[in-house]
Amino acid sequence: MAVDLTRPPEDVTTAPGSPYRNLFERLQGNILKPHGRNVEKHVFLKFTGTPAAVRTWIRTKIAPAILSTAAQFDQSRQRQADENFDGGLVTLFFLSAAGYRYLGLNPSQFGSGAFKKGMKDQSDGVGDFLFGTGNKDPKPSRWEVGYRDSVHAMVQLGDDPEDETRLLNALELVKAEVAGIATVLAIETGRALRRTVDDGVNPKRVEPIEHFGYFDGISQPIFTKEDLEKYYSDGKGTDAPGNWDPGASLELVLADDPFSSDDEAFGSYLVYRKLYQNFGQFEDRVTACAQASGQSPTIAGAQAVGRFKDGTPLVDSDTATAQYKNDFIFKSLDPDGWRCPAHAHIRKVNPRETTPRTSPTAERKRRIARRGIPYGKPMPEICDAEQTDPNSAADRGLLFLCFQANVENQFEFIQRTWVDNPNFPDNVLNVPDILGGKDTGDDPLIGQDQNEKQRWPKRWGDPAAGREKFNFEAAVTLKGGEYFFAPSIPFLKGL
Repeated sequence: MAVDLTRPPEDVTTAPGSPYRNLFERLQGNILKPHGRNVEKHVFLKFTGTPAAVRTWIRTKIAPAILSTAAQFDQSRQRQADENFDGGLVTLFFLSAAGYRYLGLNPSQFGSGAFKKGMKDQSDGVGDFLFGTGNKDPKPSRWEVGYRDSVHAMVQLGDDPEDETRLLNALELVKAEVAGIATVLAIETGRALRRTVDDGVNPKRVEPIEHFGYFDGISQPIFTKEDLEKYYSDGKGTDAPGNWDPGASLELVLADDPFSSDDEAFGSYLVYRKLYQNFGQFEDRVTACAQASGQSPTIAGAQAVGRFKDGTPLVDSDTATAQYKNDFIFKSLDPDGWRCPAHAHIRKVNPRETTPRTSPTAERKRRIARRGIPYGKPMPEICDAEQTDPNSAADRGLLFLCFQANVENQFEFIQRTWVDNPNFPDNVLNVPDILGGKDTGDDPLIGQDQNEKQRWPKRWGDPAAGREKFNFEAAVTLKGGEYFFAPSIPFLKGL
């Protein structure tokens, strides 16, 4: 009997003997929780050898090395018992729709239409044009060269070494193995960035950050009983009625593997986007926004992100208090966006019960599981990193990865209907742009439309102060990417 993907996380355990154990042994890791390694290599491939030769490489070299979800959670338990435990190298593997076609497998059997088309297909419908929900990404011709070609697969390697020797050796091995059967289009290197903060309780608390200096990865869907219990025990939220529930059922991220006959063989759709972050431009826009709205630069930056740099949610406070809080709901605390404006990044991507004409349950089904990692050297004094680069326009940013059960219903909906839509959510009737919409503006952090103004509160929590229109012009630019599927381990072993 197939396992039930609709159960709440309180019913889903990863330990041996769990009803979900067989599923987790067949599922690739990093989907239900981050694998925890600090350095990653992403190898993008275009197959050139015979399909039979490519299949043999996947079956004999890649499949045996894959980290399963079951092994990942087992390693997590071992690491909790022994902080010096070394889980070793992480290997994961993903195929695009073009990759499946190359192997002789018809991707029409997949349920996600966006995956089948691929990220380069930026076609819009009439409704997208009318209501401002079209694809506003840069055209593929403007992407970095490696992403303009047909990307068939991506190998993800992760490790937590001191000298990176093991990771670099693994990378060279992959390059040697694919010689003659694939072209390496691009190799990306990601490194986790962290900063120590004194929150008044734990003076050595260390949290992940992104290149603009804000704590990142605070709000994530949680899929298992173990992780949900740890979330509450760590004080990241409370389960009191009316507070935000981070829990999610497995159906949010898992999809049936159509090319495996195993009832418990599942995968997940992976969205990959290389996002360049122009630090100097972001800082300039924060300063200009502060001057235009009469706020301090600290508040202006928080209004763009939705949190202060130390993670304090703007909806909860007008000052940074170093509180790692995630149990708020915008509808109950700030329905009209006078504390945390409706355009703020964390509100655009997760409206928390403020989506017009949408139930909280339906809204929560749009969530994604983010697994991104920064690339490039950070600016000095941004984090605890030893190697920095003082050039504010240097090549740095985020290798954005997210998992979901359906690309168009989750990532693309978030990006197009929420993030890049100037009418969401304040324009309740969703009046088209040509009829005078644009009440909110796009997401000032990751929005890809450079021509939309946002409405910035002039004073925190004070409707009488009014709002100021200002075009933040997001300093984040898409440099390339692709839609992939994370095949089940039985599929990989059976090729």
